[in-house]
Amino acid sequence: MTVDEPLSRGMFDDVWHKYVPLKVSPFAWRLLRNRLPTKDNLVSRRVLQHDDDKCIRGCNAEETACHLFLSCAIFGHVWLFVLQWLGISFVATDRVHGHFHQFSHIAGLPWFTHSFMTLLWLASVWKIWKERNNWVFNQKALDLHQITDTIKHVSYQWLKASMNTFAFNYTDWLRQPLSCMSVMLWLVLFLLFSRCLLCSGISNLTL
Repeated sequence: MTVDEPLSRGMFDDVWHKYVPLKVSPFAWRLLRNRLPTKDNLVSRRVLQHDDDKCIRGCNAEETACHLFLSCAIFGHVWLFVLQWLGISFVATDRVHGHFHQFSHIAGLPWFTHSFMTLLWLASVWKIWKERNNWVFNQKALDLHQITDTIKHVSYQWLKASMNTFAFNYTDWLRQPLSCMSVMLWLVLFLLFSRCLLCSGISNLTL
């Protein structure tokens, strides 16, 4: 995706997700607009020299957003571990914009998983970027398994903090994330339906 390519309204709404911290959405918006300070962008802005554009994890490839988040031998492979945890698979595009749409709308998953899958995508890119910066500034970074574990943990924390109806413990989330998503969605729909019935009953009583 180029900087000048506009986000669709649906994708814009997905980025500003109600269950993620406020600081994550601007970051994701910048990522989808290719405005993060990756090395290729820093070179184009003349912050770095042309020969200082390589991936920080020694891939010997230019550090673009697509490479860092999707193709890097370390950070890009995080998705394999996340998908393995979810028990699903798909053939992913090599473009960030397309990957976001694919991941949040994986074929074969029920429609109600869309919001949760979007949250997991946002948690994944957020932690990848945090670990990239940890390596740049501190020469420290977690391995693939550790990064995946932090994604599982932070996604659980976001849901627990934002959804009053999220009744699962962390062990449930680790073992059966898709089942947790399904139960939570139906519970939310049930509560909304119950409120509608209650409001309808109150209205009838006042007539």
